Amino acid sequence: MTEYLKVKSDISLVRDMDSNAIVNQNQSEYDKFMSLSKKKYKEKNELDTMKSDLNALKSDMEEIKSLIKSLARNWIINTWR
Repeated sequence: MTEYLKVKSDISLVRDMDSNAIVNQNQSEYDKFMSLSKKKYKEKNELDTMKSDLNALKSDMEEIKSLIKSLARNWIINTWR
């Protein structure tokens, strides 16, 4: 049978003496923690997606810039012949 020892710093936390894990016995606090954790995970994924999209846009802009320079160079060369 599992024994629990109260944690001094927080009344909702106990230490499982078998595994030495800290366990939260307050369900509403646990639910708030999990909700916040999921929100942060979602925000991080959204930020990572935005960074990836921005890098793709930068690459596309560099390619467009290069093509425009090439077209301008060819136009100048063909115009002055």
